[in-house]
Amino acid sequence: MKTTETLKRNHEFTRVYKKGRYVPGRHAVIHFLRRPGGPNRLGVTVGKGVRTSVQRNRLKRLLRECWRALEDRTAAGYDIVLVARAGEKAPGLREMESDVKGLLARAGLLSAKAPEGAGRERDEAAADRPDPVL
Repeated sequence: MKTTETLKRNHEFTRVYKKGRYVPGRHAVIHFLRRPGGPNRLGVTVGKGVRTSVQRNRLKRLLRECWRALEDRTAAGYDIVLVARAGEKAPGLREMESDVKGLLARAGLLSAKAPEGAGRERDEAAADRPDPVL
């Protein structure tokens, strides 16, 4: 994560949950709170509804990868918490990235156009191969 800092403390997450807004999606929920200045701060969580730690850690890796791909297109100055939802079947990278992109757009945090050259190499290379198993 280039310019994003990490939310680490419980009170930081709690403040975003209580004072911020949220947008639910199929595979994830985004909680966000505007804060004065500075870079975005990101927290990633998965509830205990996802049974095993292996599954929870995989979902966290997917959410971090989705954020990495969309980070340059996201407005600055927010505390953001991405929460993975428990489901019957674990989503793939493309499915999760599509969901997170939609959530950021619905929250008004995603700019319409990517900066010049941002993520272009990854998108072209990813089109030729299937989803990686994380």
